[in-house]
Amino acid sequence: MNNKTLLTAIGLIFIGIIIGIVGITGLQMTDNVSAQQPRELVALGNSTYTPKESMLTMKAINQAFIDVASVAKPAVVSIDVETTAKPLLNKQNTPDGEDPNDMFHFFFRQQPRGNVPMRGSGSGVIISPDGYIITNHHVVREGGAAANIKVILEDRREFKAKFIGSDPLTDIAVVKIDAKDLPVMSFGDSDGVQVGEWVIAVGNPFQLASTVTAGIVSALSRNIDIIGDSYGVENFIQTDAAVNPGNSGGALVNIEGKLIGINTAIATRTGSYAGYSFAVPINLAKAVAEDLIKYGKVTRGYIGVQIKRPDATEAKALGLARPEGAWVQSLVPDGAAKQAGIEPNDVIIAVDGKAVRAPNDLQAYVARKHPNDKVVVKVLRDGKEKEITVTLKARAEKQDVAESKEPDAEPDMQLGLEVKDLTDADKKKYDVEYGVRVSSIDIGGQAAARGINKEDVIMEVNRQRVNSVKEFKSAISSIKAGEAALLRIRKRDKSTQFVAIEVASK
Repeated sequence: MNNKTLLTAIGLIFIGIIIGIVGITGLQMTDNVSAQQPRELVALGNSTYTPKESMLTMKAINQAFIDVASVAKPAVVSIDVETTAKPLLNKQNTPDGEDPNDMFHFFFRQQPRGNVPMRGSGSGVIISPDGYIITNHHVVREGGAAANIKVILEDRREFKAKFIGSDPLTDIAVVKIDAKDLPVMSFGDSDGVQVGEWVIAVGNPFQLASTVTAGIVSALSRNIDIIGDSYGVENFIQTDAAVNPGNSGGALVNIEGKLIGINTAIATRTGSYAGYSFAVPINLAKAVAEDLIKYGKVTRGYIGVQIKRPDATEAKALGLARPEGAWVQSLVPDGAAKQAGIEPNDVIIAVDGKAVRAPNDLQAYVARKHPNDKVVVKVLRDGKEKEITVTLKARAEKQDVAESKEPDAEPDMQLGLEVKDLTDADKKKYDVEYGVRVSSIDIGGQAAARGINKEDVIMEVNRQRVNSVKEFKSAISSIKAGEAALLRIRKRDKSTQFVAIEVASK
């Protein structure tokens, strides 16, 4: 190879190197330029949106719910109960003590029964800094003092609890843990609760600790016949706050963060929340808890009356403007009401200045009282109001007192029945001195519709004694068609009741 050829080759190699360097540098510069160029952003959401004033107002209201939850949650505990398995059969021989066809249920979360220890979970509310906790009787009922009760606080600390006592007539119980300086909520006044006000429910449904739900008060003074005892006191606060199994014994709190009820039952056909729940008013629960802590049992005063709520026809016969009040059907012998001067057919319309619109209003108020406490009862008698001071007495074991159970009602052909004079044997059988005996009933007539039965004894018509069939027919014929007759009736079990019945046209 000559020198000219060698120089040409070296020059070409040099030019190639220069071109490569320039190419690589250009690419790097291009990449740098590309990297420095801003990427186009995708606009998401409305960055210029401003909440309206009404929304800011609601935000302030929302803060109230946050504040209430922060106050209530630390005072609500989870309660786990373990006890020896045993069958608990109700009148239909169904487990769990509840009628499966009934839409009202306690909502204590419980494992099926078997040959193993039975476990369940509920909620409770701390009511004193030193560890007293209020819950439902049905949460701890099966084991009582023998149950293994564990309490779990909101901060997850666990304590073994001691059973203090329970009251099945109000479904309230108290347990205690060994602790100090526990958070306690302020008690509200459940007598002042109004339909429509906001409420918050706090509990442990489905073992979901410290669950908070909200709703409004849907109704007051509800009697749902869930306790299943003629002495049972049911005056529930009804709400639409969601509660479910495990909420039993939890807190119902008002918008001020005050405890106004103990969540107890739900209306459901599925076993879970279906729109309505029921809470024991705190004024009643507090009175029960105080007795349980002090005495280990409830020492409750009783008036000693059998009562019912009059319906529209009965209200017409009684001269009431509305079908309200507690209508006295009979009195307990030597009971407080009888000694004070209350009479059968009186309608109790108030107690200590508080209106009595239904029997459970009276029951719930008196249930907070003790033997020898005095209450002022206002009654309507023969169209006139009268105040009577009653000194409450303790319940004797076999007395029929303060029952709100509807008595079996009672029914000449205007009324859909026929009557006969009483024989001496009848008078002895029914323990009466006067009256007429119902000998037959027209099953499609007024008497049957009002619940009058064959073999009932009609003692009075519009507060006037009847001694014979003649007197009875005369009394009925004096009443205009469409008006109501008030009958006083002696039943076959010797109980005495009043029945109002409209008189049909002749």
